[in-house]
Amino acid sequence: MFFILFLLVSNYILGNELSFLEIDYLGERVKILTTLKEINNDIYIPLPLFSSTFGYFYKQIDDKVYFYESNNEFFVAKIGEKKVSLYGKSAALINPLLKEDNTVYFPLSSFYRLLGYRVYLKNNILYIVNELSGVKYSKGVLTINLRGKSKINFNTLNLDSPPRFVLDLQSVVFIDNKGEVKLNDPYIKSIRYSQFTVAPYVVRVVIEFKKQVLEPNIKKELGKLILEFPLKYGGDEEKNDSKNFVKLSDMTWKEEDNTLNFFLIFSDTFTYTKNFLPNPPRYYYDVLDAESALTYTSISIQKEPVNLVRIGEKLEDSRKLRIVFETYTDTVYLTEEVYSNTLKISFRIPKKEENLSNNNSLTEKNSTRYTVFIDPGHGGSDPGAIYGDIKEKDINLKVSLKLAEKLRNKGYIVYILRENDISLSLDDRVSFINKKINLDNVLLASSILISIHTNAAFSSDVRGIEVCYANDLSEGLVKTIVDIFNSNGFVVRRAIKGKFYVLSRVPIPSVIIEMGFITNDVDRSLLLNEDYQDKLIDKIIEAVEKYFEGGKNE
Repeated sequence: MFFILFLLVSNYILGNELSFLEIDYLGERVKILTTLKEINNDIYIPLPLFSSTFGYFYKQIDDKVYFYESNNEFFVAKIGEKKVSLYGKSAALINPLLKEDNTVYFPLSSFYRLLGYRVYLKNNILYIVNELSGVKYSKGVLTINLRGKSKINFNTLNLDSPPRFVLDLQSVVFIDNKGEVKLNDPYIKSIRYSQFTVAPYVVRVVIEFKKQVLEPNIKKELGKLILEFPLKYGGDEEKNDSKNFVKLSDMTWKEEDNTLNFFLIFSDTFTYTKNFLPNPPRYYYDVLDAESALTYTSISIQKEPVNLVRIGEKLEDSRKLRIVFETYTDTVYLTEEVYSNTLKISFRIPKKEENLSNNNSLTEKNSTRYTVFIDPGHGGSDPGAIYGDIKEKDINLKVSLKLAEKLRNKGYIVYILRENDISLSLDDRVSFINKKINLDNVLLASSILISIHTNAAFSSDVRGIEVCYANDLSEGLVKTIVDIFNSNGFVVRRAIKGKFYVLSRVPIPSVIIEMGFITNDVDRSLLLNEDYQDKLIDKIIEAVEKYFEGGKNE
């Protein structure tokens, strides 16, 4: 599935002439004078030089090569054949050893791939790095496994708002780029890991705590890091976290007179809140400390004014069960009554003339002055992705400022979360948006959030726009943006749904637009080009206009 990728940005290194080559082996650097060959996407180096550079003693007998560690034979290969012996077991190189003019050339990439490492040639430096194979967590112990059996270097730091312990693994790649450990833990909220930088190659692991950072004791082993956090399990805190939930045991509905009545029956007394979301119009009820015991997750009603009822999962962060009523129009008359353990929700069935007036009100809404929140990603002490002297935070801000100006010129209300190079935590961003919405509830139905970012990957071949979102509420906006980009010649790599911190904590349609990969030559050139920035901004605005004009209901 995966393959070795080499970034041959300096072809003059490869050939029959002697050249200096800098090698970064797990963070240690050495410069050698050599001839390199590139054959079948592999980097070949003369066998004697490989032996002296990397400290492997070898013997060559006829067409066989033997490698030794501490006088013990561990690798045997025959020139021209892929089949080898590694630590006494059969294995296969991607590319074999080759012989030319009495010189044996050794396939660096194929050899180190067998040992669990990756090899990349970038910016005239040959990087040999370890590969992250997995991250596991169990009751206070986080285990980070690597494919290569070597000790790994790392840096740590603590961050606030939210409280996080950050571990940067040096000279490591993660082929899947991003990952997360699924948790149900009383102390730790989430564990995320991703490729943070390339050349040098750093994987960042972020442990987010629910209350405060607790620094671990870190043990280094060959091919493994073990983090032991000072946590106690089985005590009061864990018991409190596993508090019994009220269960939604039944839900029925029936039509009576001019009302459509729904009866939500719980196992005990309950507390709830009600709210409204547009696009499509829906009313939702959040029941505190509750979970569903029903065997189904949705009911198709298709009776004015309710189209569908969805029973959501328990919300991870807030301990709430969400019950959603999708309606045909924004204007719905409904009431609630509580009888012991039952919540009765009554929707008034509209008359025909009311349906006509609702359609007219939708036409009037098209003249609403809509609001766009713009979040230029990163900033201040957080540079985002870096490539040489180019920082993601600067590209994000420049594009965001131009986008804000053009939107204002078209009559939109625009809130931009930063207008210069300042630091903003994720919680600062969430708080800013939610405070604005709480002061003006109209924004629930007339605003969106666009977060502007620049992407990065360990492979320079990866390119294109990615659109990220966190919930069903944002799907209409995502579809509109992707459709506009695709129909105007932009390279759209994918749309991604995930647990993005800011997007999942604001009650309006929200997206992250990753404009391109700073690590790709083509994307980087476009991202720094004023004309391309303007074209991209114009198409974002076109998508915003289409969404507010009705594309949100597609």
